[in-house]
Amino acid sequence: MQSCLESDRIAFLKKATAARKVNKVDNIGYLIPATVVRAFLDRCAKTPFPSSYTLSPSIPYRRHSLENKSLRLAHSVPESIHGVLITSVCQTFEGILCEGDVLTKIDDKDVADDGQVILRGDHELIQHEALLLVKRVDETVVFSVYRNGQHITCSPKILQDIPSIIPRWMDVDFSPSYMILGALVLLPFSWPLRSESKCGLLLQADSVNWYRKWPHEWQDKKELVVLVDVFSHELSFSYVRPWRRVVSYNGIPIRSLSHLRDLWEASCENVRAAAVAKDSNNGDTNGGGNQHPEPTFARLGMENDDDV
Repeated sequence: MQSCLESDRIAFLKKATAARKVNKVDNIGYLIPATVVRAFLDRCAKTPFPSSYTLSPSIPYRRHSLENKSLRLAHSVPESIHGVLITSVCQTFEGILCEGDVLTKIDDKDVADDGQVILRGDHELIQHEALLLVKRVDETVVFSVYRNGQHITCSPKILQDIPSIIPRWMDVDFSPSYMILGALVLLPFSWPLRSESKCGLLLQADSVNWYRKWPHEWQDKKELVVLVDVFSHELSFSYVRPWRRVVSYNGIPIRSLSHLRDLWEASCENVRAAAVAKDSNNGDTNGGGNQHPEPTFARLGMENDDDV
């Protein structure tokens, strides 16, 4: 990897393979603004080993460009106003930003209709999100918006890392875990699983939809649970499923893998208690319990597939 970092240049990073040629990465290059690289190096220099590296804060909103005249007209945005349309806001920034705002400035940088800001001079541009990504978690930012016909400078707000219901980096924001329920193998869904060949288009689309949700939109969930394999067993005979998200256990919505485990263990305890009670009743009536207990079933509800 080669880099060039100067005060008046843009850093150029190119991925190369020295040992062997890999077609998927051949001739792939990235232009990374020097300010972004400098922020990364500065954090590394200020973080003594073996302390943890502090990541950039999360972008607390979703936005749409305002280059479309019909969109500007629909939201009553005058031609003299430039910026991007705020379409969704994280709960941590409610009261600062509102859906329908036009974000016109970040700190003292003007935001253009396509979402870009001037990096240096008049010709070097960068997407405005980079102004937030070069900051550290717990740094403040000042947004300026156009709202209901008025220009508003928002109060300074501390930037934070916004958790995702789909963890992104192994050993950073999640640790590997699994559960084997009978003959079913279940995992909490994480972003690296999207690149697995068995993760079909339906699950990929479902994961993108959930990844875009803010924490207050998680419907009381803590993580997503995925069925990834079915072992051979007489109880699972003929059960063939692609990777699917598990949404319920006996009709109860699943909040996490640990919640599913608790529901399973509660079912097992209920079965044991019922068996003891039945044996006790049979002993009182005929001195023995030769009857087989009634079968008890566990039903897993699947997203975009039949239940198991």
